[in-house]
Amino acid sequence: MSQPGETVNKPVESFSVAGLSVSLWENTAENTDGSERTFKSVTIRKSYFNRKVSQLASQTLSLNPSEVSCLAQLLRKMEDAVIQRSGQPADF
Repeated sequence: MSQPGETVNKPVESFSVAGLSVSLWENTAENTDGSERTFKSVTIRKSYFNRKVSQLASQTLSLNPSEVSCLAQLLRKMEDAVIQRSGQPADF
């Protein structure tokens, strides 16, 4: 939770569909020599209703931008496997 006067980091870009969202973040960190560097990260978030505790919940995965294309390849392969086994793509 942010404090009064504290800058809140907002995503550079976000997309969402059907309880899933992806966001691109730009952050800064201090190097050992005191200089500042900027880096990016990507988060994937799945929101759902947890029936056991009757409340909304979510799971988040953080990736380096270089891992996004690898994940996209894996998801395409899984989509093909789902279609192959069920005969139809999953609905949104």
